[in-house]
Amino acid sequence: MASRGATWRAACVVAALWLPATAKAQWLLEETSLLNLSFGSSRSALAQGLSIGGYELADGTPVRFADWYQPALPDLNLLFLTRINRDFGIAWGFATGERGEKYSIQPGLWLGFVYRLELSRHSSLTFSALTLLGGDFSERPCLADYGPIGGIQSVNCRLAASTLPPADTLRFLVNAPGFNETRFSIRYEIRF
Repeated sequence: MASRGATWRAACVVAALWLPATAKAQWLLEETSLLNLSFGSSRSALAQGLSIGGYELADGTPVRFADWYQPALPDLNLLFLTRINRDFGIAWGFATGERGEKYSIQPGLWLGFVYRLELSRHSSLTFSALTLLGGDFSERPCLADYGPIGGIQSVNCRLAASTLPPADTLRFLVNAPGFNETRFSIRYEIRF
């Protein structure tokens, strides 16, 4: 069993480590603001684009692409700005990702910066950059039964009824990295 002195020293060490962290957390909260909250993304729009169309199976059953590319929950993107000083801030946030029957968008982390340069009392120049780490879009194949001619094979779901051999359709599966969301901007502002 620890002595009373050892317990007191351990409590002091924990307090010494915790207090600066608490002050930093307080500063972080005071200097952070919400930049953007949005549902969907260009990767969500990609899934919507793939959802257009359909075909009929050999027995006449209709297949609609829209059923495969409907998300259970849309991609939620939260962006924050933490001000480091008067002219510079760190942009950060996250994307929750999205999932449908035949595709997935992985969660991601937004990271960037904003730098503002005061040119005069009435004008400024702002540079900003933002990128998404993770957030990759990937389309999944189907298993299709081509009957006695081809048997069961992996195929791009959207091209299962095409004249392409099933194995050749797989190269048309859509895969898009999240860093395609990278944005750079320069803004010149004049105040009257």
